[in-house]
Amino acid sequence: MAEAAAGLTWPLPIGLCPVANFCFFSSIYLSSLFLAALSVERYLGVVFPLRYKSRKRLGRVVAASVVLWLVACSHCSIVFVAE
Repeated sequence: MAEAAAGLTWPLPIGLCPVANFCFFSSIYLSSLFLAALSVERYLGVVFPLRYKSRKRLGRVVAASVVLWLVACSHCSIVFVAE
C-alpha cells in the first residue's frame, strides 16, 4: 500500500522490498496450492467414499500442509537470492 500511495516508488527501507514481495507472492501460491489440495480431497471423497473415509489421518493432513508450505516458500525464496 505504501508503494502504491507513493506513486509506485518504494518509500520504505530497501531491505523490506524483498520481504514484502516474498509475503505477497507466497500467500498467492499458498492459497492456490491449498485450494488444489482441497479439490483433490473432495474428488477422492466423492469417487472413493468408503476407502477414503477409512484412511483419513491427521498426520497426512499435517504432512501435506508442511509440503505445501515448503514448496511455496522455496519457490518464493528466489526473491532473496536474486536480490
